[in-house]
Amino acid sequence: MSVQKALPARPKDAGLAEMRAPALSACLSTVGAWILRCAERRMLRELAGDRRQLSDVGLTREQVLREAAKPFWRP
Repeated sequence: MSVQKALPARPKDAGLAEMRAPALSACLSTVGAWILRCAERRMLRELAGDRRQLSDVGLTREQVLREAAKPFWRP
């Protein structure tokens, strides 16, 4: 004779939405970070041409161009 625990009845996919929400949120957060990083690196490329502004922020042209050359997915 086997003993089975009584589980509350629930639809098969009841937990699916609860599992999807954090994953979707993480994906959206990652894409948002990529968009922001891409925009920041575009602005850095524009800044690279102005030595006065570079000295104001304390960066060299080489530092700015190296950071701007990184792909958007690389921090």
